[in-house]
Amino acid sequence: MASPSYKNKAIKFIKCFCGCSDMTVEEVQRIFTLTNSVHQTLLDPEATKLFRRFMETRRSGDKDAAEQYLDIYEKCSEFLQETQHTFAQDEVDELVDLGLPYDLEQDLTRRALSGQRTDINLGLYRVQGKCRNEIEASSEFRDFRDAIVDKMRRVPK
Repeated sequence: MASPSYKNKAIKFIKCFCGCSDMTVEEVQRIFTLTNSVHQTLLDPEATKLFRRFMETRRSGDKDAAEQYLDIYEKCSEFLQETQHTFAQDEVDELVDLGLPYDLEQDLTRRALSGQRTDINLGLYRVQGKCRNEIEASSEFRDFRDAIVDKMRRVPK
């Protein structure tokens, strides 16, 4: 038998614009609030995943700059979480393969050679800041936010 707290509670779902799944109204509202800040959006795994899917559905061919910056941002997050692994040129090359700009590549290479984890982390945070700024300036993020707004308009009152 159902718990009294769940009795007569209907959960409303909204079809996701990318066709990936249905989302609750509360989840759409939460992500909408996050989209006021690129930083907050990128710190939230579900919002980031939705943003990535949004860009993928619009892509025809190669990844655009915003998607490449998102890849780099997420790879830097992985590297920042790895405390037991030494950050070396292989990791810099991995970021270069994702589209890391030359000036940031040079900075990270210098930091990797120093071997100082604190200095390397500062470099990775610097890369993430650049990525965040580029994503914020992109039409993709504005279009994503607009798509969330459109989704909010479809919420039954």
